[in-house]
Amino acid sequence: MTLYLLPNLLHPDADPKFNFVPGLEEIVNQLDGFFVEHPKEARVYLKHFDFEKLKGKPMEILDKETTNFVTLLQPLLKGEKWGIISDAGLPCIADPGAKLVYGAKDKNIEVVAIPGPSSIFLALMLCGIESQTFSFQGYLPRDCKVQRLGMLQLFIETPYNNQKSLEKLLTHLQDDDLLSIACDLTLPTQKVITKKIKWWKEHHKEEDFYKRQAIFLIKTRSLNKF
Repeated sequence: MTLYLLPNLLHPDADPKFNFVPGLEEIVNQLDGFFVEHPKEARVYLKHFDFEKLKGKPMEILDKETTNFVTLLQPLLKGEKWGIISDAGLPCIADPGAKLVYGAKDKNIEVVAIPGPSSIFLALMLCGIESQTFSFQGYLPRDCKVQRLGMLQLFIETPYNNQKSLEKLLTHLQDDDLLSIACDLTLPTQKVITKKIKWWKEHHKEEDFYKRQAIFLIKTRSLNKF
């Protein structure tokens, strides 16, 4: 009667030997079923383990539309062990899973989190900006007018919008504000650039973030709003 929160790669081309902790394979191979965002991506994930053994195991959809948490937990209440697989990174962090975990804890089901890659926390580690206080804000506003909170803010964006959003940010942020873009994390092409907006205005056309998975980190210099 255990719910495992399973780490996934941030990108299908990332090296599982570098990103997966020892013991993960043993845990995954003995699970009775999986909660997944998309079955196709989940099957790609399971191919890193004993796929012949796992491909017939049941999968239940767990996404932002899911509401039948009591029903989903029934196999675990009967003593089974299931895992949550996000499409990328860690479950429950900017991903589905939190409500299922809440329901499991309410039913006294053991919940075990397996460590693994998180784009949010890797970006925080690599950006070089003081992060004693920070706020993950989800997707960038469509107009890219972010609030001047006086703390480090993290945003995600759909990869095909990266370049357009960067150009919009440059029209709203001040020259002394800091912007860090962390893209392709855990890949050989990984790049993290942290510069003031004045630098970005001069050099942003030299960098290509189009269709690359990226985290935007912004540190503004005052508490006024745009």
